Amino acid sequence: MSYRLEKQVWTDADFEQMSWHDCNIYKIRLTEDLELDIDYILQWNKPDLEGMPFTFWVAPATLVFKSAQDLAFDFDIGFGNAFEIEDIEKEGNSRWTIITQQGDIHFSSKGYEQYIRQEPFFEFGQTISFIERNGHSLDRTTNQENPNRIREDVVQQRQKDLEDYENVKKRHLKKQELEQLLKARENYEIDTKQYLLKKKEINDRLFSYDYFLKGTRFESW
Repeated sequence: MSYRLEKQVWTDADFEQMSWHDCNIYKIRLTEDLELDIDYILQWNKPDLEGMPFTFWVAPATLVFKSAQDLAFDFDIGFGNAFEIEDIEKEGNSRWTIITQQGDIHFSSKGYEQYIRQEPFFEFGQTISFIERNGHSLDRTTNQENPNRIREDVVQQRQKDLEDYENVKKRHLKKQELEQLLKARENYEIDTKQYLLKKKEINDRLFSYDYFLKGTRFESW
């Protein structure tokens, strides 16, 4: 499973085709430029089965607004280790606003460059864990080393997540099958004995899936 990057460095020339909605910011630094360490969501993957959550291709990225000036932070509340972007807006040629769940950042800038630092990760959520992304960084690079990516425990957990995800899909199909069975019963399309036997068979299978998924990230999917 892999994602083919269209490009590794994006600029303000690409603004109309980019979106930062739901991207997390982990680190900010202001020097001559405004630099942000983010998880950039490259793609929202439509679920294999209707009614299931989306999955995502996400990559650690450094977003750099060049020659940033006239910064104004307008936060209504405090924030913890990360905060979430709703959108980035551009006004005129040089005025920018980063809109987040916690408040807005207003500034002027000549434009931006965004460096995709590592190959994208397939994620069941919209962020990459601190360990898997190898911490926080503001490096302007497209080939950042990440030894954690091939750590045995990380690889094993990712494999287990994929296996659990397959069980989630099977459970989802069984739930749909149960709904269809109940409708068939309501419409008198199946006799009582067949209905009870089939219902028990489906519920036994659902119990099995619930048991194996208990305590995992997929328990409530």
